[in-house]
Amino acid sequence: MSNNQATTLSGRAETIGRRYPHFLERFLLLLAICGFIFGYQSVSEQTGNGILSVFATWCLFPFILLFSAEMIGRFIQAINRD
Repeated sequence: MSNNQATTLSGRAETIGRRYPHFLERFLLLLAICGFIFGYQSVSEQTGNGILSVFATWCLFPFILLFSAEMIGRFIQAINRD
């Protein structure tokens, strides 16, 4: 009736490569969270008072940390490509 071979949706042949180290990305995310927890007070003091301080502390600072973690993760992916 039908062929029971596992294929991709596009029908191409895939080879199994090296395993990606997911623990490194999890560790980077954990570092970003710890960086926010420990760096929150410093960023808040450096930006002063007002709406700019709230924006920098609660929006910009976590965004920069998560963006950095994502870029390092993509760099790790590029290194691990076959």
